[in-house]
Amino acid sequence: MSHTLVSLACHAYGIAAVAYLAYLVRQSDALAMAGRVLVGGGLVLHGVALFELLGAQSGRPVGMAQGFSTLAFLLLAIFLALDVRYRRPVIGAFLTPLAVTVLIPGLLMHGGQSPLPPGVRQPLLPLHITLALLGLAAFAVAAGVGVMYLLMERQVRAKRFGLLFSRLPSLEFLDTLNRRLVVWGFIALSITLATGAFFVATTVGWQWDGKSIATVVAWAVFAALVNARIFAGWRGRRVALLTMAGFCLVLVSFLTSYDVTTSTAAALRIP
Repeated sequence: MSHTLVSLACHAYGIAAVAYLAYLVRQSDALAMAGRVLVGGGLVLHGVALFELLGAQSGRPVGMAQGFSTLAFLLLAIFLALDVRYRRPVIGAFLTPLAVTVLIPGLLMHGGQSPLPPGVRQPLLPLHITLALLGLAAFAVAAGVGVMYLLMERQVRAKRFGLLFSRLPSLEFLDTLNRRLVVWGFIALSITLATGAFFVATTVGWQWDGKSIATVVAWAVFAALVNARIFAGWRGRRVALLTMAGFCLVLVSFLTSYDVTTSTAAALRIP
């Protein structure tokens, strides 16, 4: 049942992506509203499916398929909240295709996970996993906003005001939105690192593998970025580029965090 609901949600997201891409070419309130309704309806179906899956896999590690599915859900939830708050549906042309791309592998993957050992089933583990995925989703949206900023900035610098210039939000708005998303993502990543270090230290012991290094480096990049914005007044192009680089590092950490074996360490090391 949950797989069917996620499949229906994916179809709704796909149609919404078409609507938002059409909005990028021809601004229409009907297209924007259609996109919002489709994303909202898809999120309802998707949320029910994730809730059912959570109950069915109680006491088991989060697999790659569920991780992709949850990431797509959170990414679109953040986008819809931003769209409702700021009325900038054009952002959907960049984020809904990304979410569908993330969700499709989750639909295609199958296979269950072995139960977690009793010592690993700690109350903070669900919080750790949720914050990890929420932070990754926030960084994904921030990276998408960064891409939009670079496209807009390129047209401004070249003084070639084409279709994107008339459709995309202002550079100031994109820069401010990027800052807010990075701050919230950084907070989530910091809490994730702290809880993850606690879980690993009390179970399998800390190990400096590629995933751990990527996560710490990503945290350092975003820490430097947040501080540079606050104390050095950094804005614009280099901030967008650093956001995208940091997201790539967090994504590498996410992709190397899962193992469909019974390894306890793999079940714990979600960035």
